[in-house]
Amino acid sequence: MMNLDGKVILVVGGAAGIGAATARLCAARGGTVIVADRDEAGGAAVAADCHGTFLPVNVVDEASVKQMYARIAERFGKLNVLLHPAGVLKGAYVPLDEFSLETFRSVLDINTVGSFLVAKYAVPLLEKAGGGVIVLVSSGAATGGSSSFAYGTSKGGVNSLALVLTNALAPKNIRVNVVSPGNIDTPLKRSVIAAEVERRGKADELEKAVANAHLGEPEGVARVMAWLASDEADYVRGMVTTR
Repeated sequence: MMNLDGKVILVVGGAAGIGAATARLCAARGGTVIVADRDEAGGAAVAADCHGTFLPVNVVDEASVKQMYARIAERFGKLNVLLHPAGVLKGAYVPLDEFSLETFRSVLDINTVGSFLVAKYAVPLLEKAGGGVIVLVSSGAATGGSSSFAYGTSKGGVNSLALVLTNALAPKNIRVNVVSPGNIDTPLKRSVIAAEVERRGKADELEKAVANAHLGEPEGVARVMAWLASDEADYVRGMVTTR
């Protein structure tokens, strides 16, 4: 089993789903875990499970992101790993002619611009540690089609951002990957299934639809994330696809 002892690990979007599972696993494997999220109650609960630290953050607010890193610098002096599974999905199954620009921009701000800001301001702290790891989270929806025009587009942007960061940050000894999960049992995925069931007018079949989706567990993706955070994944670059 890989060892994360001595590593200061920030999980942005750690209040639920893949982020929560990843934070708990990294703590179990010896990491010092910081959970950041705009959901303060959920994030604080996961941080308590990890015997770690909770920091509130709004990833679309540059000042909020900068403040989060300032607090990390003050308390820990460095950062070894940034894991960023935070994201939203809006507009599932909304037809193109009804899809609002407001929704489109909101999703891109959170998923794509948020990834940019979180990665940008992590770099100085990673450099203080002599280098480190950034793992962004995309989705199979970026390449295989999505229920939402905004979501698929935003996650395609995350893929491209990670690949550009890979080359730009390699001279700083910062290793970058993007994890692209498939159908995982998270609140976000269940909301998409619920939207599809509602669209078909079969609200009473939600649980059946969830079962038929054969969703993977967040803990499976968490194992990939924790491995990428470890020194064992030193040779891995670019995109990692999961179920």
